[in-house]
Amino acid sequence: MLLEVANLCVSYGAVTAVSGVSLGVREGSIATVLGANGAGKSSLLRAIMGLTPATGEVRFAGEAISRWPAARRVAAGIAMVPEGRRILVSLTVEENLLMGAYPRHDRQIAADLDNIYDLFPNLARRRHAPGSVLSGGEQQMLAIGRAMMARPKLLLMDEPSLGLSPLFVREVFQLIRRMNADGLSILLVEQNTRLALQTAADGYVLRLGACVAAADTATLARSDDLMHAYLGGAHAAPTVHGP
Repeated sequence: MLLEVANLCVSYGAVTAVSGVSLGVREGSIATVLGANGAGKSSLLRAIMGLTPATGEVRFAGEAISRWPAARRVAAGIAMVPEGRRILVSLTVEENLLMGAYPRHDRQIAADLDNIYDLFPNLARRRHAPGSVLSGGEQQMLAIGRAMMARPKLLLMDEPSLGLSPLFVREVFQLIRRMNADGLSILLVEQNTRLALQTAADGYVLRLGACVAAADTATLARSDDLMHAYLGGAHAAPTVHGP
């Protein structure tokens, strides 16, 4: 496993957002985390990234990183595309992209920037324009490009289809598959269950902060319990286990 998470817990005061979640991302694969609003998905990603205090164990490439600050996790090869894009709208497209390369000290930054522009021609055309003029889909592309400028081994993606038109949703998921085919491992949080299950190999379902199902995505797609958990039904928790 490239990423191993064991018994992760996140609390905000008296509120428990993530309760004892364990999951893994195999090297070169895509894993997805599903669940309704408030299930704890974003808190889980933020804890893995080191952006919010948590208990439990996080291991990356065989190393225990639970005590590492976020900057060290980025340097080790983890990057995140946050929910809502969170680009710096007062900076230009190129300045936003270069922010992603901030931890790097190698000579390949210019070449990687050119690669991002090849991947996203719209960004190339607007490289000197402020982020504020981009459409929602273009901002999402910019957020992905910014994360890729860190040269990650593992990319955490939080609701990449949120607020996008169907056309841009298709483009984003085509990009996710392309990045994975190029060897990038991805942990995908996504409310579009159908697309997430079609894209990922392994899946985890959260409900009220707890993992209630874990299996390969083909198994989850056939499980009635998945829909009960995803929709927050009153039925018993799923009993699907693996992978």
